[in-house]
Amino acid sequence: MSDAEKLQNILRDIQATRQQLMTTSSQIREFEVTLEALSNHEDNKKIYRQIGALLFEVDNKEDMETQLNTSITTLKEHLALLENQDEELKKIYEKTVSEIENIN
Repeated sequence: MSDAEKLQNILRDIQATRQQLMTTSSQIREFEVTLEALSNHEDNKKIYRQIGALLFEVDNKEDMETQLNTSITTLKEHLALLENQDEELKKIYEKTVSEIENIN
């Protein structure tokens, strides 16, 4: 594999990781906003959850809050892994560039 191909592959991986970072961050914000709206929701009003194209009535507000908190925690753990992966890829990129520059 040529040096240019190596760099292209690393850059492609960095770009994919950063896209996943943005998507995951967006999902976290969406769940946090939903959780906040749920906490401000009046107890006497019905709550619905969308699954696919259908809306289902939620029987237990606390269970819904627990599910949202669990999802947020899981996404934050995934985000941390992606951030570590991004850092590693940046180091690999910088090392590869340095090696190429030293060879030439």
